[in-house]
Amino acid sequence: MTSEAIALLVVSLIVVWGGLLVSIVAIVRRPERVDWPHGWEHEGGSEDRPEPPVEHDT
Repeated sequence: MTSEAIALLVVSLIVVWGGLLVSIVAIVRRPERVDWPHGWEHEGGSEDRPEPPVEHDT
């Protein structure tokens, strides 16, 4: 391998593994979103109140 290929390999490894490490640190520091808007619990339906069917114009 040429020196340019090795340099590109090292840079790409640093970018990929660095991004993985930053993602892990971010998840560990703040694992759950706590700033949801008011009423988010009721969006999307649930077992008690299923979501109504979607009507499409075809």
